[in-house]
Amino acid sequence: MNPNTLDLMLADMAKAPELFRPTLFWSNAMKPILADLKRHGVTQFRSHMSALDMYVPTYIKREYLLNREATDQAIQQLAASNPDLARLFLGHLNGSVEAKRDWEIFCAADSHQPPAFDQVFESAAGCPVEQHHFSGKSFGFAMLRYLKCLAFLKKHVDTKPITNVLEIGGGFGSLGEIFLRSHSKKYFYLNIDIPPTAYISSWYLETLFGPNAVATYDQTRDQGTIDIEWLRANEFRAAVICPWQLPKVKGNFQLFANSSSFQEMEPEVVANYAKHLDGLVSHYLLLKNSRHGKPSAQSETDVGVKQQTTRDHYIQYFSGFDVVALNADIFGETTEQGFESEVMVFRRKGLAP
Repeated sequence: MNPNTLDLMLADMAKAPELFRPTLFWSNAMKPILADLKRHGVTQFRSHMSALDMYVPTYIKREYLLNREATDQAIQQLAASNPDLARLFLGHLNGSVEAKRDWEIFCAADSHQPPAFDQVFESAAGCPVEQHHFSGKSFGFAMLRYLKCLAFLKKHVDTKPITNVLEIGGGFGSLGEIFLRSHSKKYFYLNIDIPPTAYISSWYLETLFGPNAVATYDQTRDQGTIDIEWLRANEFRAAVICPWQLPKVKGNFQLFANSSSFQEMEPEVVANYAKHLDGLVSHYLLLKNSRHGKPSAQSETDVGVKQQTTRDHYIQYFSGFDVVALNADIFGETTEQGFESEVMVFRRKGLAP
């Protein structure tokens, strides 16, 4: 990938229409991410503290991560007298208990209809601070949570027509990794994201699948039309572009996905995306976001939103689709404090079940 791609993205972002630029949440959140990239580069991004805070979710407890050596010593001492209790403590601290629960939910819920996930695993590119191993394969938080959402999708709609997948706010590229590893068919994945995460996901997917498989920003920047079938015909399996390029996209996507990023935007920004997506997405939407939205910012320097984007907004903005399934406690996430991250499956109105 062109080493100047990130600088190019940032320069173009400053000139982009307001509805395609970062809102308050990410305007502030990106600052430490950019600082870490400048200081450490991209090759170890999954161990950057700013990444763990914002776009590389983990099961491992932060307190354990920061004090692992001392904590391990204490657990070893406990194991000498009570090995079962020591294993229990360690499993909760390193996230293996929660990861195993997500894996078991995915396995129980997944069906035989495509896409098949039996050959899917998570790469170690980017130097992750954790990976969990099941059936001889490695997985991280992002991939397991995506797999649960996709299993939920397969339970409620016919996923056989899915060939092209579009995502907004794809983090470091985990959903693309899943579809490009599936052997069911030759899937195409398009990620639309702001820098610096657009740059990071480009690097990640290129590292996994090769530079000839992923169309990057410097390759599509000057195209008048970003034609998905043209990209397919030229052997690209994925592309990563920036939000201000969305009006240039031409193609038919059977699935649109958004996980935990609409909730970080202002409602008018999500409404603008929904308007453009309506002409691109033919079948399904898969959303996983906070039912009540992210916390409101108390100042212009906070990582928060000015107005919360909620479940009601998604239903309103995607009025060309019907909600066919919704779940928080099993396939999403809930806490005793009242937080609900819910998975929603939408089907295009008029489309046969």
